Amino acid sequence: MYVCMYIKEITYTEKLKDTPNELINTKDPLHSINFVNNYFANVGKSLAEQIKNTNNNFEPTVLKSCPNSFVLLPTDESEIGALIANLKSDSATGLDMIPANIIKDNKNILAKHISYICNLSFSTGVFPIALKRSKICPIYKSGDRNCVDNYRPISILPTLSKIIERVINKRLIKYLETNNLLSTAQFGFRRNKSTSDAVQELIDFTVTNLDSKNKTIAIFLDLAKAFDTVSIKILLKKLECLGIRDLQLKLFESYLTERKQCVKIENFTSEDVPVYFGVPQGSILGPTLFIAYINDLCQLVLPNAKIITYADDTALLFSGKSWTEVFSNAQTGFDTVMNWLNENILTLNVAKTKYITFSLRNEEPDITSHKLISHKCTDHNKFNCLCPNIERTNAIKYLGIMIDSRLSFQQHIELLASRTRKLIYIFKNLRHVANKEIIKTVYLALGESILSYCISTWGGTTKTLLMKLERAQRAVLKVSLFLPFFHPTVDVYMRSTVLTVRQLYILHTVTKQHSLLMYQPRLIEKRCRKDIICSKPSFRTSFAHRFFCYQGCSLYNKINRVLSIYSLPNTKCKAVVREWLQNLDYVSTENLLQ
Repeated sequence: MYVCMYIKEITYTEKLKDTPNELINTKDPLHSINFVNNYFANVGKSLAEQIKNTNNNFEPTVLKSCPNSFVLLPTDESEIGALIANLKSDSATGLDMIPANIIKDNKNILAKHISYICNLSFSTGVFPIALKRSKICPIYKSGDRNCVDNYRPISILPTLSKIIERVINKRLIKYLETNNLLSTAQFGFRRNKSTSDAVQELIDFTVTNLDSKNKTIAIFLDLAKAFDTVSIKILLKKLECLGIRDLQLKLFESYLTERKQCVKIENFTSEDVPVYFGVPQGSILGPTLFIAYINDLCQLVLPNAKIITYADDTALLFSGKSWTEVFSNAQTGFDTVMNWLNENILTLNVAKTKYITFSLRNEEPDITSHKLISHKCTDHNKFNCLCPNIERTNAIKYLGIMIDSRLSFQQHIELLASRTRKLIYIFKNLRHVANKEIIKTVYLALGESILSYCISTWGGTTKTLLMKLERAQRAVLKVSLFLPFFHPTVDVYMRSTVLTVRQLYILHTVTKQHSLLMYQPRLIEKRCRKDIICSKPSFRTSFAHRFFCYQGCSLYNKINRVLSIYSLPNTKCKAVVREWLQNLDYVSTENLLQ
């Protein structure tokens, strides 16, 4: 721990505390901080009033009532003790001013009493009101720092509240996952699902349709203050449809209602105000309740379409044989989604909602005759509709990946190369005070982590594009090892014992494919070709051969013939493949992709 702190200090990578002092008016600080608190507390109510919601008696249109029922089983001292031990010692304290390390140091005494409070809450359906008072910390996002709209309110709750929430959340997630109540299109805040899986799903859908000569449109939705505008009334009805009833539903109602919050900036604290909308951002239960709220959005039936969501980051994918067909499908599906958002009192930020058109050739649609409109009028077929159009873009960042209309990932690679070269300054300082082992550890943490993110999605791109990123990687390695600019590339990788970018792509593609397989030796023995573990999908174009939907099976079969990795556990498989790749030269590595 102290070594990490020292490295951050000498490499200037330690994040400084960013206090939103711009929101405080020095002439009247109390008035300004109360204004900030009132804005955050009422943002959901303000947006809800702007939506013309005619459906007063809300009933879920997609989600069917679950026959099973959720039961909150009581906890015990051992479970509470384990949760206390996993608390972060350096986490911020709530308004009770009780730090987590105090509770951790006295867990043997406190576990019994906390488990009693938790079980009492379960048996009465009442969440302790003292734990529903939160301290709001405004986190700057982007734009004008003097505008409160450019800050995200993060709720800092008492540590005791986090412990009870973890007990409830653990049981709730297990119930939802066991009964398959959450849509497979939702990748956020779920076990064994990640942002890379969501991006991979999007790319696979697009590549498969392009290979079939279809046109594809992806609409990337931007929801305004999504967590803050959740209707508690609607959320409780959705929870009831998911099987959370009686005393358990009463507990969630108690948790969500009668909440109060204040904003604290430096030495100024606002007055407490009640909160009537939203789930607390920064809470343990908040993310799970939010994905339950938008679960039926993921289950909407749209024409020739696929919905992919990671929390509130939603992408709508549409396909068709012609631009006219795909735009018609996209408009119909988008209208359905807009109706769902209005029914559920969620607001679409039209200015930040974009769409991309994908095609194999440079066949651009006629933007004068093909448009996507965010209809607010009742008659969608009205001539000269004045509703705003969705802006078309050639590239957009989705879950940290720059996706372009050609799926070349050129802009993403250029951004990665720029971020990688910024590490040169860090290693110029670090190389004078750290040995080779520490330097490699820091490189893996700061450098390879950047290069590896979603690499199985974009790493199969052409050699010419990838070369720019590998040059940036080598520049960092040469600086860290005191090597001259023209030092031989092969020796650079031998001395640093790290993988090239292309080798990282192969490693992550093979290990991802390995994790998707179930070890079934009897099925393999019945095959004529026992060395073929994965059946490669048939694609018409060489374009599709650059992506995981093809390379996953292709690379896995090739490497399994050499290393016999099929029977290995995931961790062992990754270690074996990594060691093998380190001994391959550039030509042999590229030949694996042929």
